[in-house]
Amino acid sequence: MSATLSAAAGTFVGVASCLPSAMLFERALKGSRAPSVAIGLVSMVVSFAMLVGALVVIRLVSQESVLVFGCAEAASFLMVWVVEAWRAWRSANSFARPGERK
Repeated sequence: MSATLSAAAGTFVGVASCLPSAMLFERALKGSRAPSVAIGLVSMVVSFAMLVGALVVIRLVSQESVLVFGCAEAASFLMVWVVEAWRAWRSANSFARPGERK
């Protein structure tokens, strides 16, 4: 497996694995209905299983691609959560007056 294909697959898996938790986060951010703790834990377990399962599959298929795949997977996963954290920060500060943000 080439490095480019490994990086692309890792990016795809990283983004796909954060979707369960990100969907709950978006639901909580909109404030329509707060998700339960149990559903949050299940979404974290699903994300973890997807990340680890993909790494195991890549390890079995192509050992030389594990590092590139894992780095792309972790970087894309964290970048999605950087965007979500930024959105949450903006949402939390949207109701504050200008002097309260200091």
